[in-house]
Amino acid sequence: MSALYRYLLASVLLSQRYLPPTLIFLAALAVGVTSDNGPLQASYAFCVLAMLICSTWLAVSIVNHEDPTQRKITLVMMGDSLRVLAITVTVVLTWSVPLIAVGLIYPIVTGKHVITAGNLTVGAVAQLAAAMIGTAIGLLCSRLVIPRIGIATLTAAAAILAVLLIRWVSPIRPIMTLLSNDHTATEDAVPLTLLTVLCAAILAAALLATRGIADRKE
Repeated sequence: MSALYRYLLASVLLSQRYLPPTLIFLAALAVGVTSDNGPLQASYAFCVLAMLICSTWLAVSIVNHEDPTQRKITLVMMGDSLRVLAITVTVVLTWSVPLIAVGLIYPIVTGKHVITAGNLTVGAVAQLAAAMIGTAIGLLCSRLVIPRIGIATLTAAAAILAVLLIRWVSPIRPIMTLLSNDHTATEDAVPLTLLTVLCAAILAAALLATRGIADRKE
């Protein structure tokens, strides 16, 4: 599995498929949080939004990276489609880590905020939660589930809007609301942790659903 991880990570880096979503993320931060002098956690709420969009695009790009023939070869070598998909998700989350770091640092560098370890931890966990939900959407909108790119794009856009506008669809809107309130990082720690665990469960369910649909098609 480590060999497959290194192969996929190197292949994605060489293909530069990560560039468009990464540039969108950086552009969103430049527009949304530059010179922001409000509470730091409120700035991180915008970073959560940017991470959700970026990770969805990134997941679709990475899952679709291999053409059907190459994917069949990979499946034969690994012998288990679940392992292949799990490693692919790991690659997506790996690339999300430096983006989370940028999302933590950029508001601090470009604005004036009171910085505490608690605020940084809350910001990192919230962005990780967004990355997991974005990855879940990306899996379900990838070629493995929706073969036509136009329909997949519209479905991903609709899913992101639903996640943001309908409170009970996913934990992202509650997380953004939590970051935008006047509570301290200590007060937000427990509900944010529970919401992040829920995000991880949603990602696991999306992974299993994608595997099941893909196996039936292949």
